[in-house]
Amino acid sequence: MEVIKKINNNVAICIDGNGKELIAFGKGIGFPETPYEIQDMGRISRTFYGVDAGYFDLLNEIPEDIFEISAKIVEYAKTILCAELNGNIVFTLADHIHFAMIRYQKKMFVNMPIMYDIQHLYPKEMQIGEHALQYINDCKKIRLAKEEAASIAMHFINAESVTRKAKDSSHELIEDVTAIIEDFFQITIDRNGFNNSRFVSHMQYLLQRQKIDQGLLSGNVRLFTTMKDEYPKTYNCVLQIKDYLKREIDWDSSDEELLYFMLHINRLCSRENWEGNKEE
Repeated sequence: MEVIKKINNNVAICIDGNGKELIAFGKGIGFPETPYEIQDMGRISRTFYGVDAGYFDLLNEIPEDIFEISAKIVEYAKTILCAELNGNIVFTLADHIHFAMIRYQKKMFVNMPIMYDIQHLYPKEMQIGEHALQYINDCKKIRLAKEEAASIAMHFINAESVTRKAKDSSHELIEDVTAIIEDFFQITIDRNGFNNSRFVSHMQYLLQRQKIDQGLLSGNVRLFTTMKDEYPKTYNCVLQIKDYLKREIDWDSSDEELLYFMLHINRLCSRENWEGNKEE
């Protein structure tokens, strides 16, 4: 196996014996000057094929143990599901787990009224979510809320639908929402970049939830008020998105969903050469 590009000290982009590109995890494999040939394959702990380059930056943002947890969950899911999963699932799930832990530390809790619907409509995916939740809690010595199982299940529902190339309007909707953000903040978002890939994943997740339920509820009304006051420009942008979604798919976004949008728009814009929007 040839290492062609270092991601960090323990992660690299490689080419296997069949000429296929992959992401490899292994202690110290990013140290030597590239390109070079790995002689001892025992140094490789994990490999991932078919990952979009837009997700590579996650490797420097998310701790390696979160990727290992995500990979273990995906391995379990493959024993339960009779469908091919999108190749990015380990990375998008790791990003979700990482963000769930950040929310947990900040005491941001989200209720999932669709939890029982998912149990009936997607029992296998819900089984995976419940297994994943227990595994994460055991590994990290935390107690994510039981509703997180439904959120994780949604990632697998989405990974299956993407692989089946489901024909819906989500791509056009997400592109239009992205264009609204660009126009509002006068920025250009790299459609091939990691930041956009992450935003698209979260939008797909939110749209999937909207399809099977009336909306998202949480106990974060106070946080919504704080965010609205602290980031007035983001809030005004989100109101434009709310109007657009109402026109296009008759979605009356709740304040809780607007909070979700604000959080992810701030994450997206802060990484696209944007200096923030707090009032002076």
